[in-house]
Amino acid sequence: MIILIQKLRTVTLTNGNIKDLAADCEQLNIRGFVTLHQEVRVKKISTHGYSSFHSRVEAQILNSTGSCTIKDFCEINEIKNAGSLNMRNGQVTKLNSSGKLTIEQSLEAETVDAIGIVKATEILAKLFYLKMSGESRIGELIANEICIEKDTISVLPLLKKKLICHCIKGKNISLSYTNVEIVEGDVVVVGSNCRVKTLYYTDSYSIAPNAKVQQVVRREKE
Repeated sequence: MIILIQKLRTVTLTNGNIKDLAADCEQLNIRGFVTLHQEVRVKKISTHGYSSFHSRVEAQILNSTGSCTIKDFCEINEIKNAGSLNMRNGQVTKLNSSGKLTIEQSLEAETVDAIGIVKATEILAKLFYLKMSGESRIGELIANEICIEKDTISVLPLLKKKLICHCIKGKNISLSYTNVEIVEGDVVVVGSNCRVKTLYYTDSYSIAPNAKVQQVVRREKE
């Protein structure tokens, strides 16, 4: 049996302002300080260095191990971030981040699995998991399954590993080290070192001894 492996047509950029990326490029490698001013539609992007995308980005895979900024809308199937990734608006199927993730406006995703720091205005997902290594801030977080906890490995004091959030909505929600104004869920677990102003639930809730919840409101299922 002979298996044919077709190599992607690859372009590697090392520096400069790029406005004329080859139209037949399937894989884009960035290995230096690169700014792209045109729309990018490729199968795979691998960036290691400082990359900045000023127009729309479409790709199946984005691997980022440096500093990457996407200033326009992006539509990417799978993102792996091991550095600092800054996005404006995006639709992603699967996002794994082990560095710093910043969402300027809104991110829609199937799954977000993050270890490190997340700063976002709005995140909409089916599954959201965050293990914090520092202070994270999210305006509005909406997902079916939500789990927030602290990373026990990094050397930062535990009190600095905290999520500050305005609103968290989901079906099954498990929180720790979270300060939030409003939590709405079916099943809500308020764990260690949480501060919640208002908790809305439909099925059940629990509150850890060292957590503080100002008020709890039960809602009927629609």
